[in-house]
Amino acid sequence: MDYADRIDAVAQEAAAIGVAVAVGDPAAIVPTCPDYTLDALAVHVGEFCSFWTHVLCEGAGRPKPDFSTDPGGDGRGAWLATWAAHLVAGLRSAPPDLEVWTWHPTDHTAAFVARRASHELAVHRVDAQLGAGTAVDPVAPALAADGIEEIFVLMSEGAARTAAGRQAGERRGQTLHLHGTDHDAAEWLLTFEPGGVRVDRAHAKGDLALRGAVSDLEMLLYQRPPVGEVQRFGDEAVLDLFYREFTFA
Repeated sequence: MDYADRIDAVAQEAAAIGVAVAVGDPAAIVPTCPDYTLDALAVHVGEFCSFWTHVLCEGAGRPKPDFSTDPGGDGRGAWLATWAAHLVAGLRSAPPDLEVWTWHPTDHTAAFVARRASHELAVHRVDAQLGAGTAVDPVAPALAADGIEEIFVLMSEGAARTAAGRQAGERRGQTLHLHGTDHDAAEWLLTFEPGGVRVDRAHAKGDLALRGAVSDLEMLLYQRPPVGEVQRFGDEAVLDLFYREFTFA
């Protein structure tokens, strides 16, 4: 995916979150984020959008929009839509190589923000639809495949947040093969080596193989329920090992 595609995804996923928040019960517990009600999830998404909007404004030398965390009640949807629009506008006005703050050790660009935002909002859109009790739409195949690729960035560069369940000595060469059936070049082999997780983009036999639509593979890796069937062949313990290496709320 290119920069413009990711920004389009941010806009589309944010709009879908807004729809789910509008029709759902604000007090409903989000089953995939049980610490959140649907309203609290909306606040989290709005704060995410406002944070990165301010990062982009700072990088571009523009004034930061005023921020409020407590619109409450009927104002929540409009507040969320406003911050999503600010984020999309900030990304569209920024060149992809604009230097901004990010948590990544080497990638400090608006392009990083667009990628991170597109996948954060895609996953939380699924959460919002589950919390609202509406039909859950799959993530678009190209976005889902890019989302799986970004998981490997999060694993390698954000381990302090993503690998809270990691246990010393667990990685002994186990392999996990991912095979997406609805997108070109959607195959990965993860090898859990003692020194880290190696990712090869290739077809190969794994101790566990997961085969299905790319969106369903992404949701399974994020510990969200797939919309369709994911075939599993092999040792299910490898997926548990993956979750100890990668859990991202």
